[in-house]
Amino acid sequence: MHAYPSLPCFPCPHRSSCCAYGVTLSDEEAAAIAEAHSPDLIYRTRWGEWRTRIRGGRCVFLRENVCTIHAEAHYPAVCRGFPWTDAETGGPYEYDRTICPEFVTRPELVQIHKA
Repeated sequence: MHAYPSLPCFPCPHRSSCCAYGVTLSDEEAAAIAEAHSPDLIYRTRWGEWRTRIRGGRCVFLRENVCTIHAEAHYPAVCRGFPWTDAETGGPYEYDRTICPEFVTRPELVQIHKA
C-alpha cells in the first residue's frame, strides 16, 4: 500500500473545487444515498450512470466546504480515491487533476504514480 502525501482537504482552501461536478455512483451507492438522504439528490444520466446532483455549482452533499456524507458507508468510491486512485480501475487516477488546485501549486504530487 502506497503512503500518499497529505492534501489540505478539511477544510479545503480551494473552495472544494473537486466537488464542482458531482460524481459517478455505483448502483449500490446510489441506492444507499437515495434511502439515507433522498432520491432527489441523485440522478441517472442518459447513458445509465448514477450521479450526485449539483446545486450552486457544487455537489449537493457539500455544505460549508465540507462533505456531509464523508464519514458514511456510502461515501462514493470516486471521492474516496480522488485524486490518487481511479474507482473504476483501481489504478492511478489519470484524468484532469487540475480540478484540485493543490496539484497546480505542488506539481511534485502528480509524480507519485510514475515508475
